[in-house]
Amino acid sequence: MSEPVCNYDRKVISIEEYEDFLKLETNELVDTLAQKYLQWEVPYREVLDSSRAPFYRWFPEGKIDIWQNTIGKHLRTHRRNKAALMWVGVDGRERVYTYHTLAYEVERFAMALLNLGVKKGDNVLIFTPNLPETIVTMLACAQIGAVHIIYHIAYSSESLAEQLQDCKAKYIVTADSCPQTAHMLKEKVNDALDKIDYKIKHCIVIERTGERVHMRPKRDLWYQDLITDEKYSRGAEVDTVRAANDPLFMLYTSSKTKTAKAVVHNTAGFLMWAQFTTELLFDMDDRDIFWCTADLAWITGHTYGVYGPLSLGSTVFIYEGSITYENTSLFFDFLDRFHITRMFSNPALLRSVMRAKNSRQYEAKSANSLSLICCGGGEIKEDLYHWVLHTLPKQGKIPLVNIWGQTEAGGSLMANVPGTMGSKQNTKMRPLPGVKCRLVNKSGETIDACDEPGFMVLTSPLPSICSDLYGDSKTYRSIYWDKFKGKNYYATGDEALITADGSYILTGRSDIALSTGAGNRKIDEVEATILSHERVKECAVVFIDHPTYGYMLLAFCVLHSYKDESYNTESLQSIKEHIIEESGELALPDAIRLTKFLPKTPDNEINRPLLKEISLQMEGL
Repeated sequence: MSEPVCNYDRKVISIEEYEDFLKLETNELVDTLAQKYLQWEVPYREVLDSSRAPFYRWFPEGKIDIWQNTIGKHLRTHRRNKAALMWVGVDGRERVYTYHTLAYEVERFAMALLNLGVKKGDNVLIFTPNLPETIVTMLACAQIGAVHIIYHIAYSSESLAEQLQDCKAKYIVTADSCPQTAHMLKEKVNDALDKIDYKIKHCIVIERTGERVHMRPKRDLWYQDLITDEKYSRGAEVDTVRAANDPLFMLYTSSKTKTAKAVVHNTAGFLMWAQFTTELLFDMDDRDIFWCTADLAWITGHTYGVYGPLSLGSTVFIYEGSITYENTSLFFDFLDRFHITRMFSNPALLRSVMRAKNSRQYEAKSANSLSLICCGGGEIKEDLYHWVLHTLPKQGKIPLVNIWGQTEAGGSLMANVPGTMGSKQNTKMRPLPGVKCRLVNKSGETIDACDEPGFMVLTSPLPSICSDLYGDSKTYRSIYWDKFKGKNYYATGDEALITADGSYILTGRSDIALSTGAGNRKIDEVEATILSHERVKECAVVFIDHPTYGYMLLAFCVLHSYKDESYNTESLQSIKEHIIEESGELALPDAIRLTKFLPKTPDNEINRPLLKEISLQMEGL
């Protein structure tokens, strides 16, 4: 197929301004962006203090008013009565919050937290679905200087207990239950609290479904009671001025560590990068409606579902559930009903919509207000590319933006920025302004040759990159900054290659290649081999640490049909033979399990951390 053509004229950051940004050195750019996107209560004296590298301090001695830099600044403008959040629940409930009503609820809950004893620096764990109250809690914690930690509701009570034990959060915000799961969240929390060796002070419960749950007197409190009771929601003095390097939130990730570790993101650097990359990549003005399909528990949800767009005064659409092959009609219904113009999603979700049997009838009926789609978290294949540009309404007028970022990086690092590559659209990516990338070999030596794969590193720090791993600075240094001895490189853990035109193509994560005496077993290659078997519908491969073998590679397969036990046994043998024939014995997993479904995140991606947890339990580890 010929390369798609899509004319796009930028609205906010002009091409000339973007090109000027590219010419600046990282610290010059950061200084420029810090003045553009942040209001400073106390100006910083220098942009970067690297005296304790790699524990960099950005904007030392600078202070910002977190309230004014997120919600407060909009209340003195025409955005006061503009919709900030438009929410739809999986049961069809709908709510709209203007910036004024959102600010009012955030202020009340912030005071309630203070009156309950939450102090600056306290860890507050959030275990809720995608609710407006989740965002209120995040912003309220930010106002009072508490550190919020969202943990995905799909995780078990055992996993929740492990994270509580690690971060020692004394305050938890959860919901009674949620319509999309059979498990009552409050009961999960109760089970987790029975497993930890310390006592929390309070558990705040949002009434979502009205299910009866066990509430322990004095410890457990209803969210609605707190924000309506003047004893709690009034009277506290809220100091919203924060040092630039105060922690804003933490997120648990196990992508580069054996056990889940919490990455710490600081206030000013994260907020600045969130606003800059949101404005650059999504090019929104006051008329746009933005839908980030990622769960709020992920970094994408934090950066592009909350802090970036709300700090810029955008209108954000939130769906509590997930878009899947089965409910494709909702995808088009939301686009039309809420006039969504900008979307950040992932290839897996879009492909499920594209492949749905009833997709064509909705495509034909849809007015489709979309004018830009950004994609992250997976490869954009040619069929998806052409579906967006040539099948969706507004044919040839919807740019498809490919984005690469990380939890640790706090947001996007690389993209094909819309409107900057002429009329030709492709999914090759280039580093964003200020991002200094390099490909290196195992010794840290630069790879200059085109199309030769190597390890992706950043040669200079960024203010959005996590400042530490909570309680484990030694691991932070060794994993991210000491991979290449004698080089001050930030190791991303990704592999890539550079094309002749200077663009980057990601080729996989370096931390999912398992070394053995005979060579490496790459998880994505093993998955691809299994998926090529005619009986396999879906597949996910994970590895777990094993006390005897060092690690185990496990494959979970969903078959197109399940007939009887003999068919399943025959299928297992056939899959094993297929792997050996296609890729050799080295690629053979230690165990292959047949399952009727794979756990998915709300944005329809395979929930690999949960699958790892299931694997550990199945192996009795």
